[in-house]
Amino acid sequence: MIHVLLSEAGTYHDIVEHLAAGGARVTHIGPDAQAHMRSKLSILAAMLSPSLLRTRKLWRQQDRLLVVGWQALPVLALIRLGLLPRPQRLLVMACFIHGTRARNVINRAWRLLNFPGLEFITFSSGETRNLTDNVGIAPSAVHFHLWRQHLDGATTASQRQDDGSIFSGGFSNRDYDLLLEAAHGLEAHLVIVASAQNQIPAQDPAQTTVHLDLPEAQFEKLLASSRVVAMPLKSQGEACGQSVLLRVLRNGKPLIATRHEAIEAYLGRDYAGFVAAGDSGAMREGLRRALSDDAFREGLAAQVSRACAQMEQRGGPGQEIEQFLLAN
Repeated sequence: MIHVLLSEAGTYHDIVEHLAAGGARVTHIGPDAQAHMRSKLSILAAMLSPSLLRTRKLWRQQDRLLVVGWQALPVLALIRLGLLPRPQRLLVMACFIHGTRARNVINRAWRLLNFPGLEFITFSSGETRNLTDNVGIAPSAVHFHLWRQHLDGATTASQRQDDGSIFSGGFSNRDYDLLLEAAHGLEAHLVIVASAQNQIPAQDPAQTTVHLDLPEAQFEKLLASSRVVAMPLKSQGEACGQSVLLRVLRNGKPLIATRHEAIEAYLGRDYAGFVAAGDSGAMREGLRRALSDDAFREGLAAQVSRACAQMEQRGGPGQEIEQFLLAN
């Protein structure tokens, strides 16, 4: 039997609903889905929750277990201590880190808690390399998944406009300071939709509008009405920017993005809208050209549309995760 442990209810619903429809048992061992991004402190508190001990009789040794999120660490620790049964296979998914120091700490934890039957599902090639090269997980025990999910807030055709603005949004691994520097002096209004945790300083409202923690429908409406989307990412980190990228893909918007392997997995290395990490001048030039050069902008949009079609050909995400769980 397949069991799914969710660190936050309502997340990865395309995967979870597919597995549940096939008979998997889904258990929430964390809080309900949050309207805003969870803080590191709230994640840590959930990891230390005594509710984890209530899973002692949930699965048997012959079962297969998918743990989604950072509750994987205490679950593995309790298994190593003999307080929870060790399933036949245990797959860990969605444990993302965007800092070298934190990554080194977690790598030591993975090495300490490793046991036969422990496997990982990764959302980026960097995450895969870290597990195989730095943690020592066998390549056959690491499964790459191109994350895709139906997101709420889809726009209508009439909402997909070009109001001349630059849109940027998202929380994790963002370099909004670089974007603000790059956009300074460009003849386009900059719209940023971020988390309060991004700590963006006050801006001149005539040039930049900053929204915090907007609902998904409002987020996507602003994205869909822009001329170009900017995705300023820091060079560090693993999977990032993918939920915003999915909205870029389904709206067919031209994108200027920091070159990052998590985004290359969707758009390909030859996507013309990539710029170097940490280079505000390159970001400014990319945005300037996308704003003023119709042919360049249309070429970016065409590449985005092709990438969207290719992604849709991969089939449902739930089926892929199920294959990982059931593989011998």
